[in-house]
Amino acid sequence: MHIFSAGSFSLIVLYILLFSNVSFADEPTELHPVSVQINWHHQYQFAGFYAAIAKGYYEQAGLDVTIRSWQPGINIREEVVSGRATFGTAYSSVIADYIKGQPIKAVMTSFQYSPMVLLSKQPISNFQQLSGKTVSHYDNLPVLALLNRAKPDLKEPTRTLPPTGNIDDFIEGRIDLYGAYETNEPYQLDELGETYYLVKPGDFGISSAEDIVIVSHDFALNHPDIVDSFRQATIAGWQYAIEHQEEIVDYIMEHYPMVKSRQALLYEAEATTKYVRTGAVPIGSLDTARLLATAAEARDIGLITAREFQRFQPEEMMAEVIRKSNLTQAEMLYLVENPVIFIGNDINWPPFEYINDQGQFSGIVADYLALFEDRLGVTFEPVTDKSWSTVVEMVKDRQLDMFSAATPTPERQTYLNFTDSYLTFPMVLVGQPTTLFINDYQELNGQSVAVVRDYWSHEYLRTYYPDIDLVLVENVAEGLRAVVNGEALVYSGNLAVINYTQQQLGISGLQIVGQSDQRFELAMGVHHDNPLLLSILQKTLDSITPEEQSQIYTNWISLELVTRLDQRQILHIGLIVLGVLALMFAWAMTYRFQKSRLQSYINQVHNLTFATTLNPKTGQILWASSGYCQLTGYTEEELQRPNAGDELSLDIDTTFYQQLLKRLQQGKPWVCEREGISKTHQRYWVELRLSPQQNWFGSIHKILATRVDITDKKRVEELSIQDDLTHLYNRRYLNQIFSSEVRRAQRNYQSVCFALVDLDYFKQINDTYGHIAGDKALIQVAELCKKLFNRGNDTLFRIGGEEFLIMTQDMTAVAFAQHLKSLKQALIDLKIENKHTDYGILTLSVGAGSWPAHQIKDFAEIYAQLDHALYLAKHQGRNQIVMI
Repeated sequence: MHIFSAGSFSLIVLYILLFSNVSFADEPTELHPVSVQINWHHQYQFAGFYAAIAKGYYEQAGLDVTIRSWQPGINIREEVVSGRATFGTAYSSVIADYIKGQPIKAVMTSFQYSPMVLLSKQPISNFQQLSGKTVSHYDNLPVLALLNRAKPDLKEPTRTLPPTGNIDDFIEGRIDLYGAYETNEPYQLDELGETYYLVKPGDFGISSAEDIVIVSHDFALNHPDIVDSFRQATIAGWQYAIEHQEEIVDYIMEHYPMVKSRQALLYEAEATTKYVRTGAVPIGSLDTARLLATAAEARDIGLITAREFQRFQPEEMMAEVIRKSNLTQAEMLYLVENPVIFIGNDINWPPFEYINDQGQFSGIVADYLALFEDRLGVTFEPVTDKSWSTVVEMVKDRQLDMFSAATPTPERQTYLNFTDSYLTFPMVLVGQPTTLFINDYQELNGQSVAVVRDYWSHEYLRTYYPDIDLVLVENVAEGLRAVVNGEALVYSGNLAVINYTQQQLGISGLQIVGQSDQRFELAMGVHHDNPLLLSILQKTLDSITPEEQSQIYTNWISLELVTRLDQRQILHIGLIVLGVLALMFAWAMTYRFQKSRLQSYINQVHNLTFATTLNPKTGQILWASSGYCQLTGYTEEELQRPNAGDELSLDIDTTFYQQLLKRLQQGKPWVCEREGISKTHQRYWVELRLSPQQNWFGSIHKILATRVDITDKKRVEELSIQDDLTHLYNRRYLNQIFSSEVRRAQRNYQSVCFALVDLDYFKQINDTYGHIAGDKALIQVAELCKKLFNRGNDTLFRIGGEEFLIMTQDMTAVAFAQHLKSLKQALIDLKIENKHTDYGILTLSVGAGSWPAHQIKDFAEIYAQLDHALYLAKHQGRNQIVMI
């Protein structure tokens, strides 16, 4: 019996997902040689490449990869552009090179944010403390951006000295601020017993990806498959390296020249993990917003001009991604453990799903699932010989994993969760030519209506129209024949299925005689206790392109909806219409051309501005442009539902609209920035303009809402003002809002409370338990702060490694002190182990105070007082709160 660990399973998953589309001949295939130029000495910083070689990932992808050693003076970009190296690991400043016209493409990033720091002999908490310092670094963008932002606060400029790569320059005091990777040099200093402090650009709002893997433009254009295979294999290598750190460290020691000890490499391995795998962000992921934020830093320090920044399109810098997978590791593992998924399907429901004459699963749903199999590498096994009623019972009894296409009825939702609907058609009534048009299903009370047993139409009519005499049949053809034979007045079912069945079986003499306001919203249903499968199905549905959907529809559906009226109604209406048309024809022909041109232009503008029109009283959407439908992911019908803004979390909801109602009714427009959530649960931001529209009588008859998509702008803003780890605000945002918040408090005649919170002996946690444990502790402290200081007037910042700032208004000093005591106790209650301290657990010290807003001049003055109070709290034995 073979036993696999969770780590082994992860690797099997990666094999399947990354290389399932690669076929291998029985004879060994020739490998394509490529090389990678690294930007420093061999060390764990490049573990993804080493692991992909060691575990054969590159070889399985058809690649023979050589890693080229670094030498001082090597220009990574030049090595790649010249062709001396296929790929290279470059610092984030390479984005500026691309913007300047260098022919390169970005393949992936090894680090989601930069580990670049400055080593200092003294703690640095504000820019003024950098005055007159000597700095040594390799022109890294995060350090350049930090020094640029500090310039306005410096009493004396910094002096930059060329780097020697010798850390003795820092130890012996020749350099005040030494550029280093947090994953590397700190270990050397700890070994030597040197005291040091880290100045992290991220604490000052500077966030950029690092070790960006680049390739030449020509190579990416001519060999996209090789580039993509290299990317996927490297990601697999990083995944393995993170989970098997000691194994990869030993491999590096054995196969490459080393300047570091094994213990130093193990330290680097542990410290590197948080930069490679950050939260839910996939390993290697390159985000356009982060590229844009990095480009903004390059603009601010003068590497590129403002005009060049405006022209920058980050998505054009990224090399083509051929295979996309946004599945989580748990979802990928599910696919490995469940290579065959048993579906509950209908064997006789064309064109959606049926078993054809050759015994094969066919139809629209089968074509969708064929795409699923190609993307996921699993098999969807259909039922081939059971009636729909039997299939329903098999799903209930858990003999089958899912429904392939079913309407999410209330009854089914008691035991299943459903994806978003992916097929939707109206429910109609089919009858004889002599049957009058049925406007309301109530007209069928006491009449015989054929429905397929256990179809949604059966459940719907049974529930909402109990007085209808239902004739239960086993399939659609039997239902249509029941109408032809006079056993039922009408058949109720899906329009597409009725049309297809009539054509295939040659059933004639029937027409559409009624249509319900209900639709067959077909989705995939999964048992409540199987959320992984549900998530996999939804993500795969979302990945299917409009072109693929259109092709499937073209293969199966050619519909013409006939709505039949009573012949007397037709005759009466027809005579009137013909008379009116005769009078209007001449005028219409002369007007039509000009109007169509104008409307075409208006439609283009509306699509570009994601336009909608709203009911002026309720804010309900009356009409939505195709552009807005694409932005939100919803159909126009879904957007027009009452309270859609609230239920779908759109950019206009009831509360927001009611606040503006009086202004809009006065004919005054409104412009603001609003956030919404799309159908695929993606957040988007728009600049929203609401413009009241008047009719000929001067009354407001609708509101025109136009939008500009500013999602990327907002994401850049969030990246620049949030701490990557804790998602609290950073020092940059503090500097931005401090003056305006103080002025707001002054207008309201309020006091402002501040607290400087520092974690006691936090370095001991990093040294004893590792940086991952330290990061976890920081996140836990941040969550406690959010929980206890969650009012609209409370603002939280992480302004240093283990230093937090709390700012709040409209609170007395006594109440503020009580909240801080609650925070101190809440941390004690967490019992985060820190065994080499007096308490044996992590504690915090606080320096705090309250100031009348009119007495506050600048943050430097407040910080100095808070820092002194914090010093007193630590001097008194730590785990103390000192109020000024």
